[in-house]
Amino acid sequence: MPSAERRAPIRPRVHVLAHANPIHKDIERFEFANLRDYLQFIRDHLPRAWRLTCSRRLLQASEDPLRAGRRDDALRVRDLQGALDDPATVAIVALAGGGWFTRIVPHVDFDTLRTRRARLFAFGFSEMTSLVNFVARYRCGRGIYWLGPNYLAWKVRPASAARSAFGAFWRSLPARCGQVSAGRDWSAPPDRVGDAMADPLEACSGPVPCVVVRGRVRSERVRFVGGCLSILAAILANPKVQRWRPNGCWLLLEDINEPPYRVDRYLATLRHAGWLDRVAGVLVGDFHSRDVNDQPATIELLKVQLSRATPILRTSVLGHVWPMAPLMLNQPLMMTVRGKRATIESGR
Repeated sequence: MPSAERRAPIRPRVHVLAHANPIHKDIERFEFANLRDYLQFIRDHLPRAWRLTCSRRLLQASEDPLRAGRRDDALRVRDLQGALDDPATVAIVALAGGGWFTRIVPHVDFDTLRTRRARLFAFGFSEMTSLVNFVARYRCGRGIYWLGPNYLAWKVRPASAARSAFGAFWRSLPARCGQVSAGRDWSAPPDRVGDAMADPLEACSGPVPCVVVRGRVRSERVRFVGGCLSILAAILANPKVQRWRPNGCWLLLEDINEPPYRVDRYLATLRHAGWLDRVAGVLVGDFHSRDVNDQPATIELLKVQLSRATPILRTSVLGHVWPMAPLMLNQPLMMTVRGKRATIESGR
């Protein structure tokens, strides 16, 4: 083909979602003037060659718990499906958690990733547990169980520091997706992005520290599936969930505002489905209700529900917490054990 007729290189695409909760409260918390300024801020912190895509209508959707939460299920499915189908999509970033997403998952065709060659990264946690796990089960997929970047607006103060952390998230995204070397400068001009921007996210770097609660654990490569316990229990009836391949994997569990009696029900659901008999171990992240630490109660419930041979680890940096460590799902990660202490590489 003559050079004049060659197509221009495909520009990498980052697609952002607000398919759980809309983001107008987050924008106010960051102290952006409006959605336009919010999106421009993200663009300023991504490489110039990368495209940022989204549905403004979905980002600004109304939410009414008394009227089914949201009335845009079909549009949300089309929006996510378009990002999954596009070979130029490098990353799908769930901006926040919330609700209303789990019911649309059966209408999304993740099998479009079977024929994909380039890697696709999906970032999210909480309500987006199913999205991250589904993407992670494909050869090309990389599911990162981590904060939606809007979470920073509620965990970092003042607003200027929250925006700095928000900017650092987007500047570091290419490295997290393996697109550029960690030492390269992907930032916007210095007057917009300074070196101090990266500081708020430093607490979210490094391996995941854990404590051995029960059982024998050795240093080896392991894989993780899971995430928010209540979402796992809700999605488990979907036959495609069995493709997450829990056999021989470690199960990550975390949740918020779920009292022990409900946690017990969710664990029973996993047990009835056979999951608790098939996993290599359980990693218990943060469980809390308001100011109550529910992690010890969850661990005691697991001791009842699991066989005695199944080991349990606990950590305080996975879940609805700050700082929140990232964890790559369904990929081999090195777990190093020294006595009762263990560390798990995050998979950056």
